[in-house]
Amino acid sequence: MQSLLSLKVTLLPYTPNVLEKSDVEKLKESLYEYQDIFGVDDASLQNLAKDWQIPMEQLKEIIKSPSLLKTKKEETIQEKLWEYWQMVCSDNGNLLTMNFYIRIIFCLQIYFLDTVTNDAKQSLSTFPSFFQFLYLLTVMGQLFSGTSNDEQQKDLASSFTAYFKNVKVENQIISQETIHSIESHLMRGNIQGANSAISDALKEIDNTPVNVAVTGESGTGKSSFINALRGVGHEEKDAAPTGAVETTMHRMPYKHRNIPNVIIWDLPGIGTTNFQPKDYLEKVKFSEYDFFIIISSTRFTKNDVDLAKAVRYMKKNFYFVRSKVDFDLWNEKHCKPSTYDREKVLQLIRNYCVDTFKKNNIDEPQIFLISSRDLSEYDFPVLMDTLIKCLPAQKRHSFLLSLPNITEAAIERKREFLKQFIWLETLMVGISTYFPIVNDIIDNDVKLLKASLYQYQVHFGVDDASLQSLAKDWQVPVEQLKEIIKSPNLLKTTNEETIQEKILECWNMLCLAKGSPLNKSLYAKKVFYLQLYFLDIVTADAKILLKEIYYRNRLSPFPMKIMCFNPSPKPFSQSRKIVNL
Repeated sequence: MQSLLSLKVTLLPYTPNVLEKSDVEKLKESLYEYQDIFGVDDASLQNLAKDWQIPMEQLKEIIKSPSLLKTKKEETIQEKLWEYWQMVCSDNGNLLTMNFYIRIIFCLQIYFLDTVTNDAKQSLSTFPSFFQFLYLLTVMGQLFSGTSNDEQQKDLASSFTAYFKNVKVENQIISQETIHSIESHLMRGNIQGANSAISDALKEIDNTPVNVAVTGESGTGKSSFINALRGVGHEEKDAAPTGAVETTMHRMPYKHRNIPNVIIWDLPGIGTTNFQPKDYLEKVKFSEYDFFIIISSTRFTKNDVDLAKAVRYMKKNFYFVRSKVDFDLWNEKHCKPSTYDREKVLQLIRNYCVDTFKKNNIDEPQIFLISSRDLSEYDFPVLMDTLIKCLPAQKRHSFLLSLPNITEAAIERKREFLKQFIWLETLMVGISTYFPIVNDIIDNDVKLLKASLYQYQVHFGVDDASLQSLAKDWQVPVEQLKEIIKSPNLLKTTNEETIQEKILECWNMLCLAKGSPLNKSLYAKKVFYLQLYFLDIVTADAKILLKEIYYRNRLSPFPMKIMCFNPSPKPFSQSRKIVNL
């Protein structure tokens, strides 16, 4: 639409450093129109600031368009617009040298539109959770200082509730019951009760076990699936043994390397025992598992179906996984190259499984087609989403963090879970602790931030041990990998630089990225911002490596490990207690 309108204007000769007054007015009108359409005009921002009871200037700090046409004392509006024109040319590699004046107007309109669009996206991603959090900290400071009143208590409670309304139920890491309990404490001004409820919830997340049962006959790829789920190579020390012969006669636990409360149980196939399904379940202690995964590499047998019926009777969830579909596709492609159709082959496999269930009088369940050699393909991502949804809220966080980073969506979801955990953790500290008014980062928080960065790197597979393993697979120096990502050097200091100075440098970079100094009225905000900054850097690193893996996999017939975890782990608790702030 914008380009069509521009074409209606008479093409004028190109005159450097000059913009007609009428076009200046047109550009100003265009900017105001875009702001109004996208809801970032002054009136919209004033309403939003009023709703959140924060200064409007605080909203303007995180977006750019309100300051686009703001000039300095000795600067004209024409000079300001010309500055943007040079910026646009620079961003496009000086490829926009124009023969026609009209192109300048057109490009500036597009630049304004892009800026306002980004503002709207920033507002959408920031509100309400970001300002809810800042507002929560501000009100908590008032409550803790003894200046609270009933209205502030209600505001604090409603802001807490509003935050979780913007988190999908299946992505919440604390239960609705816990959310209501915390809200109730805040509503009554019971800060100690709210702190205790949040603390208990975070401890429950850290300590509650997640037990996954995996069963199937010999040769179905059961052990390969378990190893892939844990990010472990078949030849590594703690790998589940693989082979065509049944290696499991008793249930065998495999703890996750970095999240020790996540345990994958390798169960003997029901066909290798002489037990009936119900007796089999009792033998393998069915009540301990959160759900069952039943694996087959060809067809699901009557034993598999009978086991599923028994599991359902015991009111547990079960999921059918059809493994080794990559081998089926390879066989079809090489046996029938002229008629090969990947999607048709996959649908035939799915239909064949469904027919088995119908013949055995079982409701048609969801069937997940996977390859343990390449988890990013086929139905593995869908399976993981399904499993996370079925888990209780307090178990989702640990299970999600234990999963390999197979897609950008998986990486992003892991980031959102960690942000929620950081939010709760900072909130807990914010309502119970005195914050010093200092410019430096105190020693305890230096340790916290270093531990946080390391934790994020491990979760996303960009810690030193994971990078060394990846470099070995790719046969490149590990330093070559570190050159394309940022987090390994994030806290690296020079000879004359302290770690506190390095962290403050990160803080200044963060302020610069936001376009203006961030509100520092509470010390907790600085630590919170830095944790989120570190998390964003590590998330971006993980996405860069994932793209590199995909690129290399296209060049190789043998898929590589996708973002495997630290091969020499140091198990740690997910939550960190912040003390002596």
